[in-house]
Amino acid sequence: MSEEERRSPALDRLFSVLPDPILLIDETGRLLQANRAASRLLARDATGVAGCPLASLVRDDQAHCAALIRQGLRSSVPTPGRLDLMAADGRVLPCRVEIALLEPAGEQGRATLWCRLSELRLGNSQFVVLNQQIEALKREVGRRQMAEFEMRQQSEWLDTVLQGIAEGVVATDLNGSVLFMNQVAADLTGWPRALALGRPLADIVRWEPGAAPPPQQLIRDAVVQVVRDPQQVPVDLQSRGGAVERVQVSVSVLYDESGGRSGAVMVLRSLAEEVKAESQRRSLELQLRESQKMEALGTMAGGIAHDFNNIVAAILGNVELALADTGTSDCTVSLQEIRKAGRRARDLVQQILAFGRRQSQQRSLVSLPCLMQEAEGMLRAAVPPGAQLLLQTDTDLPPLMANPTQIEQVLLNLTGNALQALKGRPDGCVKVMARRCEGDIGPVRPGELEVLPPCGWPGAGVHLVVQDNGSGMDPATLGRIFEPFFTTKPVGQGTGLGLAVVHGILAEHGATLRVSSEPGMGTQFSVWLPAHSGPTVTEPARRPAAEPAAAVSARAPVSRILYVDDDESMAFLVRRFLERSGYQVLTCDSPVDALTALDDEADRFDLCITDHNMPGMSGLDLVAAMRAAGHRVPVVIASGYISDELRHRSAQIGVSELLHKPDTVEELCASIERVLHAAHEAAELRGAPTPPGG
Repeated sequence: MSEEERRSPALDRLFSVLPDPILLIDETGRLLQANRAASRLLARDATGVAGCPLASLVRDDQAHCAALIRQGLRSSVPTPGRLDLMAADGRVLPCRVEIALLEPAGEQGRATLWCRLSELRLGNSQFVVLNQQIEALKREVGRRQMAEFEMRQQSEWLDTVLQGIAEGVVATDLNGSVLFMNQVAADLTGWPRALALGRPLADIVRWEPGAAPPPQQLIRDAVVQVVRDPQQVPVDLQSRGGAVERVQVSVSVLYDESGGRSGAVMVLRSLAEEVKAESQRRSLELQLRESQKMEALGTMAGGIAHDFNNIVAAILGNVELALADTGTSDCTVSLQEIRKAGRRARDLVQQILAFGRRQSQQRSLVSLPCLMQEAEGMLRAAVPPGAQLLLQTDTDLPPLMANPTQIEQVLLNLTGNALQALKGRPDGCVKVMARRCEGDIGPVRPGELEVLPPCGWPGAGVHLVVQDNGSGMDPATLGRIFEPFFTTKPVGQGTGLGLAVVHGILAEHGATLRVSSEPGMGTQFSVWLPAHSGPTVTEPARRPAAEPAAAVSARAPVSRILYVDDDESMAFLVRRFLERSGYQVLTCDSPVDALTALDDEADRFDLCITDHNMPGMSGLDLVAAMRAAGHRVPVVIASGYISDELRHRSAQIGVSELLHKPDTVEELCASIERVLHAAHEAAELRGAPTPPGG
């Protein structure tokens, strides 16, 4: 048996022997228990009255009993009242009642109240009556003091809570006059709390006309409709000083002790942080979409450029052969034009690869002023008559760790576009300025488009500005200028890849790019390039230029070459070119056929030239298979995209040389000579027979 169960009989005995008449009732007025003194007062058996309604034991009406019960439910401190009890013998017993909440309602059942009864009758002497009145007065004074203390504590606690919350709170009466306002509401509205109290809500809380119903109407609607779950409405709140801030408004009804409506409370929550976060989210989403679009276009462009490389190389190679065949015939001019167009196509492929970031990123220490001096000669030739080109650089610019060719391409593209934007304007001027920058590059200015945002900015770098006073661009055009193949130039005067290439190069170099433009007012490109902060790195030596085919063919011929390429036109071209130069060539259109040829006649070949991008097996895979089979034939790999990874892996498995695919025919013989010469020297050191023609 639990302690509570052991204690219950003792408590019942204590309750029954109390000298004052006491009744226990529930919140509906049903009598739960009466002690012995109450049974004697009612002249009724205690078990007989249990379960009876209180109204059946009194002469008072049911409304009076219900009001007394509501009074008791509101306080745990005894509060006074009066009842006329009906004794079993018919006597009416006027009684003073003290009623209080004993146990609130919960999941287990209804609320329980206790009532202490005191019969109102004249004592044997006035002294007894006076003592009764004094005792009753003392109890009433104590009850009121306790109630006032509790009310004061609740008021202080409520004021602390309302002042500490992050929302603005304004309480009004039924007429809309302000009764209370916390400090957050005072800050939002611009009204001091002392001045706001007693004023109409419409004077304190204002928002832009038409944004939502007026504050007074919201209060009126809430009170009339008794909105239990008020809707939260975002509006623009206008403070007393004229500042506008986005807030969320909700209104609820206030009730008094009797359950009637006494006013309303309005809650104002600032949406400044949410608006800022939403703006940042949309900006990031836009940047992400643009980044994904550019990445997808770059991947597509790289794939197209791979196949286009083979076509351009075949065109240029066959043109070279045709020029050698025709000599000085009339068709020479036409072939030279074809060669010129083919080289333009080759340059276009390089721009596509640069846009798709599909080029080798060999970098070295670069001086931007030196690059500007080298590019100045080419740029001045493009300056329109009457226009000016001004180049300004600081003397203490830090060096950049960059690809010099690509940075020069950025300079040429941006400045060339600026010169073309002048469109013959007599007072046209293009300024190219390079300055040293330290620390934060600053926020985006109004009207400025941030194409490449700062990413891990190191704090020091070069700020390059290309500015013109030309035709300018509207916002719609400005938002598309970095899309590949988008151009505003007439047909035949632009490919639409220049700025797309600039975007790809600068993104690869970790630069920041911003653009501002206005129709008729010109355009400004601002580029921030991070400075080099590591140790000095020397620029790698450039490969010697290709030798003319005639000079190579005059040397001793090499008769044993295996050429592997899945492109039939490329294989046909290389075989014709090499055979014309005196070489013996076997072509294979798959790596598997090449391995078979090597297995059958390994000693027949002195050199293998293979394409890298082939279905099923790449050039690197072919070399690895050759080395695994024991074939030590020198290998040259030709590829339209020579990446750093390709260079690294080629060195690991012993590839003799890498050849850029569009330049295959132009540099092929020179590459063959270099590789075989190296093989000849290596063979002499080993004492082995030297390869023919080495």
